[in-house]
Amino acid sequence: MVLTPLVSPTDSYLSQSSPLSRPARTSTSSRPSLDVHPPPLRKASTSSLSKLSDFHLDSPASDDSGDAFSSEALSYQRVEGVRHIPLSLKASGWRRPDFKTEILTILRGLHVPLWTSSILTPSSIHLQKISGALTNAVYFVSFNPAPTPTSPSMSPMLTPSMPPVDPSHPTPLQPDQYPPTLLLRIYGPSTDVLISRTDELRILHVLSTVYSLGPRIYGTFTNGRVEQFFPSRALTLKEVHDPVISRGIARRMRELHSVDLHLLGYGQGREGIPMVWSCLEQWLGPAQSVLMTLAKKDAVWSRWVEEFDLPRAKVELEQYRQRLLQEGSSLVFSHNDAHCGNLLRLDVVPPNLPDHHRYVVIDFEYAAPNPRGYDIGNYFHEWCAVHHHHTMTPSAQPRLPYPNASDRENFYRAYLSLDMNASSGDEVLGRRGDVSATRVQALEREVLMWSPACSVFWSVWAIVQAEGQVNALIEGREEEVDYNYLSYAKERMGMFRQETSALGILA
Repeated sequence: MVLTPLVSPTDSYLSQSSPLSRPARTSTSSRPSLDVHPPPLRKASTSSLSKLSDFHLDSPASDDSGDAFSSEALSYQRVEGVRHIPLSLKASGWRRPDFKTEILTILRGLHVPLWTSSILTPSSIHLQKISGALTNAVYFVSFNPAPTPTSPSMSPMLTPSMPPVDPSHPTPLQPDQYPPTLLLRIYGPSTDVLISRTDELRILHVLSTVYSLGPRIYGTFTNGRVEQFFPSRALTLKEVHDPVISRGIARRMRELHSVDLHLLGYGQGREGIPMVWSCLEQWLGPAQSVLMTLAKKDAVWSRWVEEFDLPRAKVELEQYRQRLLQEGSSLVFSHNDAHCGNLLRLDVVPPNLPDHHRYVVIDFEYAAPNPRGYDIGNYFHEWCAVHHHHTMTPSAQPRLPYPNASDRENFYRAYLSLDMNASSGDEVLGRRGDVSATRVQALEREVLMWSPACSVFWSVWAIVQAEGQVNALIEGREEEVDYNYLSYAKERMGMFRQETSALGILA
């Protein structure tokens, strides 16, 4: 994410009082940088949607000197070096014919390479919605070389398709002039409760321009952004478990963990506050409000809220946190949501790079400083959980075994065998067999100790996300639920209590 914490990253992690026990702040100032306290949470997005009349294709935008929008409008950029256009899209309207007109207007206004040609029309866009995305609506925007418009469709995996060329009606563009496939992301309507989009954009921009990690951001619009797409496909759970692929993922994670936190805007670097504590402080209040609303539904849901027992969870959290303070862990830049849906295998390995660079991690919405044990622990949880299967009810319960001791050691040795210069991004790849057993054991302990934090994080996250589901229940409305956040929240809270009990931290 990149979540802007309610506590300042300049405070020391090991010396500050518990962020979970402090009252929520009530400042109403505009959102500042990462080293300043942000404003209170909003319950919903305050941005309004653009009208169709706001989109214009009649004014060409073939170069950087002109487009359909005033220079004043385009000069507004939330992140230096990233273009912005003051238009918004309605995700629910993605099957409307006008939706392609709106997209092409945004691509021209942002000067996305090869998408500014006046030859292109809305029919030149082939649109696919990616299934399984929870936080945002995400689409593939590809070039349609045929004269006949294509219907918007669903794409079950991160693998876009491009319509074939019609030989009887060839396109005036040569193959090397075909616009590239893009990712278009429309932010969820209430995700500003969870995500600082400005911080997220700045971090993505630094990662791609300084470290060549992650996609290039072509630009933003009011409620979303346009990203580079890597010709690739998403890994499957079976592939993630493959020992060779697992080593590649471990080394890519090590690279991410080696990024200079100061360059990303975290002034205290490795000595700041872990994101997990900052977010829980920020989310516990909204989560309590959702649960209080749910308890009013009827006796069944009131009992559900009692069994979830958020007040008890707050006490358990503080006990667990105090135990972790005794361990001591420095921070790294963590992805915090690495799973097979966010891990890609490139079609072609970039030249002059080691083989593990064929794997790319995407979706940095939840990325922020955390101990490395947290990030690896979260990845191991995702190793065995199936969230988006067409025959299974969404659930946190493991559908596959947790990585065994051999799997974990394979990952640890690959992770520890790589060193990367935080300033230049240059890396040295050593031999896995040369990694000492002491270092492996130390990393294993970090992962075991921080693993419960992953479960409680996603549990409280799910309660906040369940606001729409809860409101529909209270109002007696039929609402299609893509994901059962309440069930997921209860399962993850149970996992937190089970893990901390097994570690001897909670009775």
